[in-house]
Amino acid sequence: MSTTEKYTTLAAWPLAICSALEAQGIDPAPLFQSVQIDINHLSKHPDDRVDVRKMTQLWQLLEKTTGNPAFGLTVAKFAQTMHFRALGLLMLTTENLEKAMLKLGQYSALVSNSTTIRIEHQSNLIGFAIDPIPNVDISKHAIDSFFATMQNFAQQSCGSIKLVEKVQLLRKRPASVEPWLQTFGPEVEFDAQQNCIWLKRDVLRQAKIIGDDKIAAYNEGLVQDYVGTLTDNKWSQKVNLTLLKQLDKNEPSLASVANILEIGERTLRRYLKEENSSFRQLLQDARIEMANHYLLNSDLAMTDIALRLSFTDASNFSRAFHRWHSMSPSAYRKIHLK
Repeated sequence: MSTTEKYTTLAAWPLAICSALEAQGIDPAPLFQSVQIDINHLSKHPDDRVDVRKMTQLWQLLEKTTGNPAFGLTVAKFAQTMHFRALGLLMLTTENLEKAMLKLGQYSALVSNSTTIRIEHQSNLIGFAIDPIPNVDISKHAIDSFFATMQNFAQQSCGSIKLVEKVQLLRKRPASVEPWLQTFGPEVEFDAQQNCIWLKRDVLRQAKIIGDDKIAAYNEGLVQDYVGTLTDNKWSQKVNLTLLKQLDKNEPSLASVANILEIGERTLRRYLKEENSSFRQLLQDARIEMANHYLLNSDLAMTDIALRLSFTDASNFSRAFHRWHSMSPSAYRKIHLK
């Protein structure tokens, strides 16, 4: 199984999509069948997960079927906190809204392990940025829906007080921005450098929830157990996934990866050796996978690809690529894109 097949999302999203379609008088069954998602099975097993590639295909089909480029915002109206299972219960039993939202960011892999949520702290704001993984295609509708769902949950606790300071979206500016302005307010930036929703810290802290420490601790244990099942038990697989998420930011080191995985460097090196692997080999494998992805799924120039893979320049990248595939990057792109 390739690493791509390990990227999944919780059944909450297809279930919410199903409700949104039915509310518009659209039969969801043919749409789900066309992307090979068994909605009947998911309705009976809401803890199950769906391959993110099928979800991306579904989102594309939904926009075409509904003619609504903001359909992700519509779906968010049907996504309930309880759809997120133990994570939803955890959020409902924290002390205040700030802690609830931080828990959502910390355990976002339960919702979907196909992206990374990066939490940005400013003096009066908290930003929740969704960082894409380079070789995993995530629909812009999924981003819209997740941010709108976050806001809907938070707004239930803080009432009419303005919570969202601004929203940044990588998606291109649509012909009509009205649906986004109605959902998030006037400060929505399209063609941005990142996907990020910025919430007011003071409003988050003042919004009290249930605040039962014992129940919250119990729910957090359930969430941790669930998230633990999403990753392969092999340390080489955990390192591989970490490298894919980090490589385009800077060149990861054994120390930085060990820190992310909350394990000592020597211990991690020993575990990898026991699996007949090494950090050096895994780093090269991650570079190869990402290089192939960028060459076949983007129009990036060789210099840009080289920098994203932490090479100093295009020449070093080209020499390394020739060792991997016995051909130049440009030749590889030309052959495979015929």
